[in-house]
Parts: sequence; structure tokens; C-alpha cells
Amino acid sequence: MERPVAVTGMGLVTSLGADLEAAWGRALAGEPGLRPIRSFDASALPVAGAGEVPPEELEALRARLPGEFSGEGERRVLFALDAAQRAFADAGLAPGEADPLRAGVVMGTGLSTYRLEDIAAWAGPGGRPDWLRFAREAGRAHPGGYFKNPPERATSLIARSLGLAGPAGTLASACAAAAQAVGLGMGLIRRGEADLVLCGGADSMIHPLGMAIFLLLGAASTAPGPAESICRPFDRRRSGLAVGEGAGVVVLESESHAARRGAEPYAMLCGYGASMDAYQVTAPDPAGRGAARAMREALRDAGMAPAEVAYVNAHGTGTRLNDPAETLAIKEVFGESAKRLAVSSTKSFIGHLIAACGAPELVFTVLSVQRDVVHPTRNLENPDPKCDLDYVPEGAREMPVAAAISNSFGFGGQNAALVVRKAA
Repeated sequence: MERPVAVTGMGLVTSLGADLEAAWGRALAGEPGLRPIRSFDASALPVAGAGEVPPEELEALRARLPGEFSGEGERRVLFALDAAQRAFADAGLAPGEADPLRAGVVMGTGLSTYRLEDIAAWAGPGGRPDWLRFAREAGRAHPGGYFKNPPERATSLIARSLGLAGPAGTLASACAAAAQAVGLGMGLIRRGEADLVLCGGADSMIHPLGMAIFLLLGAASTAPGPAESICRPFDRRRSGLAVGEGAGVVVLESESHAARRGAEPYAMLCGYGASMDAYQVTAPDPAGRGAARAMREALRDAGMAPAEVAYVNAHGTGTRLNDPAETLAIKEVFGESAKRLAVSSTKSFIGHLIAACGAPELVFTVLSVQRDVVHPTRNLENPDPKCDLDYVPEGAREMPVAAAISNSFGFGGQNAALVVRKAA
């Protein structure tokens, strides 16, 4: 029989901070995490800002992880390691305390970068790569490039730092990666292949190349005005996503394993659904059919009826194409029940964390279920008639939240949905 799965620890690093309670409090208070970019000179870019982890938070991270900070070339790896250690401690666990062969790690991540300086450094006559010389001199490669920092690096460092030698995996399925990692981790526990799994995602594309990619795709908002207002999910004046960075990690345990060690669950993770639009690489199915399939499958997996769900943490990107498609998908799945749902977008606060986005959004969804309160959607001032659900624009709302769904939809048409319900 499948084993119930509990969420017993959570950690995050976002533009709202790395302290779980403080970040949640800021979201409930409607405080923005979008600001002008400070990590590099972005004055030539037509973007007002991003969801950048603040410099003071980076300094605190340096104090917590001095060795890793001085030698690590990728911010996303540092964010992943910090969020994982915070989640582990939040679950009441110390490094090495879990049975290593029964504890695993599954993380979603963005793709690593092949840096031009590395390619140029080992170019031979005619521009062809000199692989023999590269093999001798590989230690000179940039610490943030692919050769020293492949996608699975965060997973490996988390496992090593916490003593987790069980099942492990890394997903790079774009904006659905973190949610899919959580779904796969849940499956490992249900099937009895692990008792405890750390799951989530980490990403950072707030650098010149990353920002240029989203501008060339036409996905990033170039709206004028203050940085805090550029992400406008479900609003008539929405103009694109705001890029964010950070990480989120949850500790999943079988309910019996958590009970044996006296851990108190935040909530139960009870459903996972995934689908593929099979429509277009950089645009969602405008009818939201793939998104609807993911939500419907997650509810089926949870053994729940749509009417039992009170809240949807939407993918809510603030792009012209996503928001109406997601609205249609929610209405298709929930039918008449859609009118009483509360729906809000975490991205309106912290931006789009790309491969990591589903992780902090799941953390906030879990807190909504545990505490019966949902955070608002920022910057929703002129609702789009095509987006006609209750997006909680007026501020945090206290309401019964017996169960909720967290949505993550990615480039390539990859969709994932997770269902959370109250712990008994």
C-alpha cells in the first residue's frame, strides 16, 4: 500500500529573504521583493528590476557557509545548499542523523552555462577545440561554468553535507522542474524506496546572459515604472515576467517515519500530476488543456474532488499568454467550484525563479493550508476580462484552507501540479 507523505521541514532563499517566517510575513503584508538589479550593471537593459536576493542576505549566507561561498561559482548552488540545510534543521534533523541509505535528494535546476572564455581558452588552430590541452588544464575552467558546475552539483553537495546516500536525482525540465522533483520524491516515499527525501529547486538567471535570453524570447517585462510593479499577473496591463532567483526545499517523510521521531508535519502532500502540452515550445496551449490535465491528474492521485480544494497557488507569470490559459484550465477542472476558489500568484512578489519557481510556491501553499490564510496577488489593479477568477487582490485573506493546489508550467509545455491537505 502507498504510504502517506508528510511535509516536516521547509527552507527557502528568495528576494523576500531566507528566514521562512519573515518571508511569509512579508508576503502576507504585500511587501514587494522586486527591486532594481544590483548584482551587475543592468543600466543598458530595458528592465526595471528583478527578484534578486538582497546583498544583505548574501552577506548572511556568506557567514553561514563561508567555505562554500568562497569557492562556489554559482549563486544557485549556494541558494540550494542553504535552503536544504534550513529545511533539514526545520524538520528537527541534524546532518548525519537520518538513515543514509533510506534518505535521498531530488532537485530541480536550471541548465549550467558554457562560458565563452572557457571555449576560447582551449581553442586550437582554426578555432577547433584542443581537447588534450583541455584535459591537462581543466582546473583553470571558470568555477561557474559547466565543466566545474554541472546541473547536478547542487544535488551532490546537499547529499554530501547532510549525509544522504539514498535515491537521488536532478531535473532540468524548465519551470516545472522543482514541482516535478517534489512529485518524484513523493513517489519514492510512497513506494517504500525511501523514508525521507529532500526535494525542491534552485536557480539564478539574473546575470547578463540570462536576462538577455528572456528579453530575446519576448518573455520579460519591459514596462516602465518602479521595479516592484513590473510583474502584474492577471492584470489587463501585464507585460511579461520578472526574473527572480533563489531556492526552496521541503523535507518529505512517510507519515510513520515522522511519527516515530516525533516530528509534527506542516501538512500532507497527497497528489501529483504531470502533463505535456504537445503544442509549442515557448507558448502554452491557449485553451490550457495541458495545465488542466496536470491538475486533474493531481486530484485523481490525491483521491479528492475539485470541491475539496479551497486555494490555488497559480503559476501566475504575468505574461499575455499564460494567465488566460491558466484561468481557462482552472475553470475546466473546477467547474462551478472555480467561482469560490481563492487564486494568487507568488511571482507577483518574488518574480519567476525559472527552474526553482515551484519550490517556494509550494512552501507558501503548505503554509496556507496549515494556517488558513492566503497571500494576495500584487499589482492586480485592472483585471483582464479573460481572467475572471478571485485572485485575492485586496490583501491577505484568512479563510479555511483544507486543501490546495500549487501549479508550475514550463517552457516546452511541461506541466506539474501538487495537492496539499491538512495534517490529521
